[in-house]
Amino acid sequence: MRFLLICCLLVAVFSSRAQTAKSLIDKGDRFFSKGDYHSALQNYEKAEELTPGDAKIKYRLGHVFLSLGQDSKALQYFEETYRKEPNVDADIDYFLGIALQLDFQFQRAISFFDSYKAKNGRSTLLAEHKIRECKLGDSLMRNPVLCNIKVFEWPLNSLYQDYGPALPADGSKLVFTSARDTTKLSKKNKTIFEDVLICKWDGQSWTSPEKISSQINDTFHDAATYLTPDGKTIFLYYERGNGDIYQSTFDGSEWSQPKSMGPEINTLSWETSGCLSPDGNRFYFTSDRAGGEGGLDIYYTEKLANGNWGKAVNLGPSVNTPGNEDAPFVHQDGTLYFGSDGHQGLGDYDIYKSVLIEKKWSKPVNLGFPINTPKLDNYFYLAPDKKRGYFSSARKDGVGKLDICSVTFLDPPPKKEVVVQAPPPTPIEKPKPEPVQQTAQSDEFSDAIVSLKKDLGFASKLIGRVIDAETAKPLKAQVVLIENTTNSVKSRVYTNDSTGEFIITIPHGGNYGINTSVEGYLFNSLNFEVPLYSDYQEIETAILMQKVTVGSKAVMKNIFFDIGKSDLKKESVGELERILELMEKNPGIKLQVNGHTDNSGDPGTNKVLSLKRAETVMDFLVNRGVKAERLKAVGFGQERPIVSNDDESGGREINRRTEIEILETDAGTEK
Repeated sequence: MRFLLICCLLVAVFSSRAQTAKSLIDKGDRFFSKGDYHSALQNYEKAEELTPGDAKIKYRLGHVFLSLGQDSKALQYFEETYRKEPNVDADIDYFLGIALQLDFQFQRAISFFDSYKAKNGRSTLLAEHKIRECKLGDSLMRNPVLCNIKVFEWPLNSLYQDYGPALPADGSKLVFTSARDTTKLSKKNKTIFEDVLICKWDGQSWTSPEKISSQINDTFHDAATYLTPDGKTIFLYYERGNGDIYQSTFDGSEWSQPKSMGPEINTLSWETSGCLSPDGNRFYFTSDRAGGEGGLDIYYTEKLANGNWGKAVNLGPSVNTPGNEDAPFVHQDGTLYFGSDGHQGLGDYDIYKSVLIEKKWSKPVNLGFPINTPKLDNYFYLAPDKKRGYFSSARKDGVGKLDICSVTFLDPPPKKEVVVQAPPPTPIEKPKPEPVQQTAQSDEFSDAIVSLKKDLGFASKLIGRVIDAETAKPLKAQVVLIENTTNSVKSRVYTNDSTGEFIITIPHGGNYGINTSVEGYLFNSLNFEVPLYSDYQEIETAILMQKVTVGSKAVMKNIFFDIGKSDLKKESVGELERILELMEKNPGIKLQVNGHTDNSGDPGTNKVLSLKRAETVMDFLVNRGVKAERLKAVGFGQERPIVSNDDESGGREINRRTEIEILETDAGTEK
């Protein structure tokens, strides 16, 4: 009877604990759903004390620490949960992958995202996106940028959010935004209203930050977005309307009352940040107004003669994505730096750069690790000499939720000279050594993005052999990969002296020209349009080189026109510059530009079109300094097909072409 009573008491105790734990979990869940993570944490921890080892509570604790930015603790709890009960929740693989990604354990994270994808077919796109982030992170971490990162300590950084560093050209002061004044608490969402702070460089360190001015800081959110190089004008964000950009000037003693940037910049939408171009005539800013590419987009506006700002223009899909682009900064050299969560990155916001080429912005380049991490990295500023930059980042070794950091870029280490000891003299005459087969030249190179795509598996190989078209003799040649949209050289390799063989990587996701050149020969042109998600291929080819002799011809595979038009597309510039080089190196040659079409449409119309296209090429060359008497344009229309016109890709596409033909050389006369 006594034993039975003890058992009943134990059951009652455990039942009471279980009920209390459940009540605490329910309270924690309610706090968590409202975003009150600290209150949720208190309830979950009390519940864990009552029922230690409960996998579901550990799983909740992992979520709370993840939401609080305490990634190491989140990883600890998720791993404990997985060991005890791997099927505790359908999303456990995903969140364990997230925690591992934030801990820079990219390969382990990929394995859990793969598992999540296998278990949750509907989440395939999400899992694959995270896998791409981890692959990129792993690759960038293996090839870090040569730099030193410093997270500033208190009092520059606080326990809260500190971001948006803005400096004048001389680096004498640092203006930034901070949420450290706990007396300015928003009752609505329990966040601290932000202020603009300023500190000064005393020659050895930064002074303690102070609020910049009562003229600038109001009772709600205010943030600094840009300081002009002379330090006399500041651009600010205010929560007026739905969020607008303002401007204030410094007269030597006080900042003026901020004024709105005007209706072309500030709209009923959300405008968050902005900066001036180096010449002060263009203003770049971010907005989520209708008609953009996604969330926040980067726009620009030109200053009008009356001092007002003109109509806003979206930078377009090369820069803006369906995600968010924020915090633009334009360096004195014209390079645009900005933060984005839409371009392929390591996790949250990453920092990218883009340059304006032929009035088009180049494909943004990730600034790499350790500047970018799987957490938020944004608000980049670069000093005029490019030696030092400042940005904001949420880091493991940080002081608060978001911190001001500096980056110092390092020069690459000097190459060590290798001294080869000469052999001692000998009276015996040695046989002459055979020539060494050369496989590379000192100026071979591969763009970092090409190498990155190769590492990620988003690239194919072109395996080729360069030979004389008449004799089949192997040739020593330079092979260059050019991205046609930006007219930028991405890779350069040289053929083996003895065999004429080469291998060059073609990254997926672009339109590329392969230009092969040999002294005394016409250059050879190939074109590859490669979608980003193409399968890996090894493409084998023989490149036949024609000597520069009267009558020799070369098809220009990278000169492009819109259908039915004679205007050159921008992707043609790289090929046209190769023709310029050919004529500069061979001042005695005269060229004929031949235009050809397929047999679609009216023969007469085709002949006129082909002539106009040839003349357009000729005009480009003349405008770039080639004398008109060295050139001739001829339109053949559909008269000279080189293959059958029976189908598109195997016939008509090939017959639509632009050729160059040698009319005269130093040793020859016009035909």
